[in-house]
Formats: sequence, C-alpha cells, structure tokens
Amino acid sequence: MNNLSVRLVFDRKHKATKKHQASIQLEVTFNGQRKFIASGIKLYSDQWGKDMKIKNHPQSILLNQQLSDMVGGIYEFAHKLQKDEVPFTFERLNRHLKGNANENSFLDFMKHQIEIRQIKKETKQHHWCIYNALVDFGKIVCFGDLNYTNIMKWDKYAHTRCSKQTSAYNYHKVLKIYVKEALLSQLIKVNPYDGIKISRGTSTGRKYLTKEELEKVEQTQIDNLSLARVRDMFVFCCYTGLAYSDLAKFDFNKAEETNGMYRIRDVRKKTNTEYNISLLDKAMAILRQYSFSLPIISNQKYNSYLKVLGAFCGVKKSLTSHVARHTFATTVTMANGVRIEVISKMLGHTNIQTTQIYAKICQSEVDNEFNRLNKIV
Repeated sequence: MNNLSVRLVFDRKHKATKKHQASIQLEVTFNGQRKFIASGIKLYSDQWGKDMKIKNHPQSILLNQQLSDMVGGIYEFAHKLQKDEVPFTFERLNRHLKGNANENSFLDFMKHQIEIRQIKKETKQHHWCIYNALVDFGKIVCFGDLNYTNIMKWDKYAHTRCSKQTSAYNYHKVLKIYVKEALLSQLIKVNPYDGIKISRGTSTGRKYLTKEELEKVEQTQIDNLSLARVRDMFVFCCYTGLAYSDLAKFDFNKAEETNGMYRIRDVRKKTNTEYNISLLDKAMAILRQYSFSLPIISNQKYNSYLKVLGAFCGVKKSLTSHVARHTFATTVTMANGVRIEVISKMLGHTNIQTTQIYAKICQSEVDNEFNRLNKIV
C-alpha cells in the first residue's frame, strides 16, 4: 500500500529533557491525512538516537523490538485489508488496535490465572487485592504494557499506597508471578523485570510481650464478656505458639496424653508443615474454662478487639495475633532456655533460619540490659 506510511516520532511537543520524559508516538500517514498513536513508552532526551531507536536505556533491545512490532502490525493490517479488497481507513485502524488490546489483555490473563490458581483462600484474596490495584493503576493493561517504564511507574504507585518498602515489594512479588506465567505461555518475549532489582526492605522487627507485660494481660480484671474471651484466646496462643489460622481449627479431640501432658500434633495451615506442642498448665486452664472448645471469632474482629485489649491492660505495644506467637517463641520458650531446634519444631517453621530471628531479638535484649548496667555501675 504505497500511500500508507508509519514512522516513529519522539517528543513531538519538544518538552523532553534529561530530567523530564516525553512520549514516543507512531505517526500514521494515509492519503495526506495523519494520525498519531501512543506507544506507551516515554524517554528522556538522551535516550533517543538519530537512527530513530532507543539508546542508553536498561531495556533498549526490548523496547525497540516492541516499537518495531507496533509499526509492523499496522503494515500487516493494511496489507490484509488490501488482500481482502477492503479500503483502509483510520476508523478501521482504530477498531483493529482496540480489538488487539482486548485480545491481548494482560489483565484478563491475570484474572483468569487467579481464578484457576490452586492457592489458599487468604492468599487468593491478597492476589485479588493486587489485581484491583493494577486495574486502578491503569498503565499495565495489555501484554505490550509490560515494559521497564511501566514497571517503574508501578513501583511509584505501590509506594503511594504503602508506607513500608516491604509492603511495596509485595506488589512486585505478586505481579512477577503472573508476568512469569505470561512468559512461560509465550505471550510476552522478554521478562520486563530483567535488569530491575526491587529492594525487599528491612523488617522493623517482631513485637512480643515481656514477662511483665504478659502478666498484665493475664491478671487484668475484665468484665466485658467478649473482650475477656479475646484475652483468653490471646493468652492461649502465648502459651502454645499457635497462629490465628491454626487457633481457628484447633481441636482438643486430637490431643494425645503423654507423660501426664496432652500433646497436639497438627499441620500449620499457612505452610502445611507439622508442628508439635504439649499443652502447658496455663493453656489447659483456659481450655477447661471453655469445656475444651475455644470461642473462635473472625480474624478481623479478633485483631480489632486486641487493640482494645492492649490499651485496657495498660500495655503500650499494639497487640495482634502475631504478637502472641512471637511471645511464645521469645518470652515463654527461648528466654527459659528451650533450645532453638526444639522451638523450631514447636512453631512448625519450614527452616531454622526463621526461628533464629527470635534468637537475634533475645540477644538485643541482653545487649540493652548490659548497656543499662554499664550506666549504673
């Protein structure tokens, strides 16, 4: 089709600098009329060469290939129309490009993959949250949108929704799963994360109750029935190390009596690894109080009540279901001389490195006490 031409145009409005990006567009000319089509790629002034190609960019090869595919796609469409003896018009081109966008929707692909993915309900809900955030983000819709520029914009977007780097990293962690699946399905040619390193961030540490704080929670008189029940569930977890998901499915009927104590062997819901605990007297006292059937409420309500519980008991730390598990690992076991290998089995950790985090916490407490003593003596 001799009267059709397509060329790449960068910075049509002459606004690009080394600090300000501008767009690459496809200029389509037909019978003296022009139409500009957005490529979705933005560059700084020193990233576009005289040969009409991207340079000085971490993903120059990938982006140049994408541009070449876009140009070639328009010519292929025009030749198909000519072969079918259908006149070329910009309106037909618009419909073609819009149709391709729907057929090549990464969002539709991700949605389908989440629906069929065999993962736990809680994990699937988290993936849906990231999917909804991606829809709100609006810049990664089609497979062609999976490029370096948009991944970096996605990173900035994640930081507008998250106050911690660890949380922002999770936005990339989930997206990477479906990008990799698109790559394995040959829906994209290159992984846009190649050459991009996103920091995991640093953990702020694991909160737990000291012996004195735990005693406050145990001994405070609580008249409100609902709050008292939540306190009992929390204390039970402090003396068993159970996470909320394992507490919710706790069944005393599975207990085995060994050497005068009741032992529970079960599998953690989160990791599917076995844990092995014997019920301490304080845990048994709570079970007897409820006729060996604990009162369970939703995780959301449980954590909401825990915030009130901490304030009511005069504990300054924010209480969560995880704090109880961390308290068991530190104050109840490690501080009383239980070996780290045994604690790892009690907690059902998949590897001992996870348990060693608690050893570091306890060592920091020792260091703090030495610093305090040094000032006194």
